[in-house]
Amino acid sequence: MESISLEGKKVSIIGAKETGIQSAVFLKQKGALVFLSEIKESREFPEAKKILEAQGIAYEFGGHNWEEMEDSDFFIISPGIPPSAPIYQKMMRSKIPVWSEIELAYRFCPAKIVAVTGSNGKTTVTTLIRDVLRASGHRAVSCGNIGNPFIGEIERLTPETIAVVEVSSFQLSHIDRFKPSVAVLLNLSPNHIDWHGSFETYAEEKLRIFKNQTSEDYAVVNLLDPESMKRTKDLKSQVVYFNGPACLNPNHAAVQAVSGLFQVEPRVVDQVLGQFAGLEHRFEPAGTFNGVRYINDSKSTTIASLGWALDRVENGTVLIAGGRHKGGDFRELRSLIQKKIKFLVALGESKKEIESAFSDLVPVYVVESLEEALRTARAAARSGQTVLFSPACASFDMFRDYQDRGRQFKNIIASWESEFSSMSSR
Repeated sequence: MESISLEGKKVSIIGAKETGIQSAVFLKQKGALVFLSEIKESREFPEAKKILEAQGIAYEFGGHNWEEMEDSDFFIISPGIPPSAPIYQKMMRSKIPVWSEIELAYRFCPAKIVAVTGSNGKTTVTTLIRDVLRASGHRAVSCGNIGNPFIGEIERLTPETIAVVEVSSFQLSHIDRFKPSVAVLLNLSPNHIDWHGSFETYAEEKLRIFKNQTSEDYAVVNLLDPESMKRTKDLKSQVVYFNGPACLNPNHAAVQAVSGLFQVEPRVVDQVLGQFAGLEHRFEPAGTFNGVRYINDSKSTTIASLGWALDRVENGTVLIAGGRHKGGDFRELRSLIQKKIKFLVALGESKKEIESAFSDLVPVYVVESLEEALRTARAAARSGQTVLFSPACASFDMFRDYQDRGRQFKNIIASWESEFSSMSSR
């Protein structure tokens, strides 16, 4: 913990989603002069507006007034603000420090930090590490990019707590002293290229998780991931490799490696891994209708994560994919698509790219909505087969977030089951 005095400091926060709001409340309670700025209109943030007013925090919606912010001592930037945004560029030119919320939280965190990043598997591994630590008697909290901001947990943490923090490339872009005791890099594959501009820049941001570590800290790195291995040769921390046995689930191997650093008995780890039912929206069973199994993998927002899902379905599966493309080449999956998929339904902004990548291999049907996508998939699938919803893209072209997208998928299937039940009872 490197606590700083915030009394009387002027801090401007960009973005009124949960990270921004919780940062604003924390800063206000520490005596800072807080100003929150959100480019979208206030009608999209009714709860946020109520909280700001109740706390007496100055705010603006519907634009960014630079004159209100140019004398700030530092900025807190929400992960949703892209580098292409004019306000982002103004902040960078101003030379005023710009922090992500995880940097602010780190400055006040009394707990030991285990930070987890990577292109795929972050949420699963963060959850499992927390569960294993708890099962072995430690006080452990999961937070960060997993859904509940790190800053929101600070007041509940103690020196005896272990904070297991999922961190994204966006958050790592704006750290200064953030230093986890244990930093986990699960894998590196093209992701968020639309944001970072190149895979090289994206990978560099991910590697910042190790930036401030010393020889007293641990780096946990995937032995079987070439990009991770190539980029972690000169770390200052003690490196622990995972994924030795190729047959082991790589997420489980990472959890075992971290557990070993905390002297957790292998039987406890095995028990937690064996009981883990999975995460909502990650290869989640969403019901069976007319003998067809439906899988909700809405958390799949990258090409690599779709590849992971394709490895786990049987041949003859119907795939629904598409959304806002985050970068990378869909054609990397051609052999898997040809082997596993009998029919592909493409939707969202990337539908034409998907059609172009695979239409010579399998029939591709382009649709305008999720409901149309499911109706089309339902018509194409036969009893005993699977419909996999694994978008490989961000959700923001059509949905609020991947959770909203996944819930809408499940709701449509539930409505079919309800309709069928009511017809059967007549």
